[in-house]
Amino acid sequence: MSKRYLRSVAIILFLILCINPAKRSEAEEMDGTTTITAQSLLQPTSGDYVDSVQVVPQQASAEQTTDTAEIQRRIAQIAAEQADRQLVIIGDSRTVGMESAVGQNKNIWSAKVGIGLSWMKSTGVPAVEANINSNTDVVILMGVNDVLSPSYTDKYIDYINEKADAWTALGAHVYYVSVNPMAYETRAYPGITNTAIETWNTKMQEGLSKNVRYIDTYTEMLGNVESRDGIHYFNSTYKEIYDLINQDIILDKLEQEKA
Repeated sequence: MSKRYLRSVAIILFLILCINPAKRSEAEEMDGTTTITAQSLLQPTSGDYVDSVQVVPQQASAEQTTDTAEIQRRIAQIAAEQADRQLVIIGDSRTVGMESAVGQNKNIWSAKVGIGLSWMKSTGVPAVEANINSNTDVVILMGVNDVLSPSYTDKYIDYINEKADAWTALGAHVYYVSVNPMAYETRAYPGITNTAIETWNTKMQEGLSKNVRYIDTYTEMLGNVESRDGIHYFNSTYKEIYDLINQDIILDKLEQEKA
């Protein structure tokens, strides 16, 4: 099965387990079941809660149906395990906004407005590093303040790879999240464009070691972010990115099992 299909199933299971209930149609209320075709699985989700889901691949064979059921079972197990794991999230002003949007939880956040690599090395990582252990997923959201200097990715890559080696040795999982898109270009942030961000993301993805899993939320969010100033998002966008990160962590762990 393709990675895209696995991600679709992961999103459905994540919604079942993690998203607060929302109103459903009267027809869904009557039988408590939503049938989802392979095509509809690939459409963006609205955040609606699903009581029970019948994933119906088009012209699915018995073997495909069995495989899908097994994938659903493992994703549900991984999602349940994730509820007991700790996220250590390190980032810049967008991460500050995400923490505010998500609200109080057991995550450990280390974020500050207007910073880059020097802050991450001197303050951001040291502030939370003692909390990293075998029950930790480390999530790094850094780079938007440095995309004007694509060669600077080498310094980010060297540092993140070095730290990931140490954290992985402790049993932690490490993730770097793509720099997310601008809602629109603005004179307030001259030169920060989606083209520059894409160049940055490509260099980061190519340079990060096998101990750093790259999470591409940029592609998912391009054209789908809401902002007052072009660079910082509304709470709804921050929550969507946060959910995507969690979904990708679950999918990554499923793929590691299958590798």
